[in-house]
Amino acid sequence: MSSKAGKKAKTGEKKEVIEDEAVSLTKEGDILLRVHAKPGAKLTLITDLSAEAIGVALAAPPRDGQANEELLRGMMEFLGLRKNEIEFQKGAKSRDKMLLITSKKYTVDEIKAKLKANIQ
Repeated sequence: MSSKAGKKAKTGEKKEVIEDEAVSLTKEGDILLRVHAKPGAKLTLITDLSAEAIGVALAAPPRDGQANEELLRGMMEFLGLRKNEIEFQKGAKSRDKMLLITSKKYTVDEIKAKLKANIQ
């Protein structure tokens, strides 16, 4: 196996999820967010927090990755994260997305509280 193939396998790894909720913990201790994106809104805001997903209205069209960029920007703002602390786990081309928070500075309960505080 070449070293290039080994690197690709590592970066494409999926995190194993302990719980199946909108906000859950991975086996590695990262926080996983299940998001249902609603592009094309006037403002970027969190619309609801259910057991299955976090509803997020996005002030960007679903073209050329604009809505994905707006989703990351909005979640960084709502949760007080930096760009290197949140990334796509999967769903970059779907409305149902999974975001991974790699920062250890917040617990699942703190993230849920921040999300609830930003629901509009």
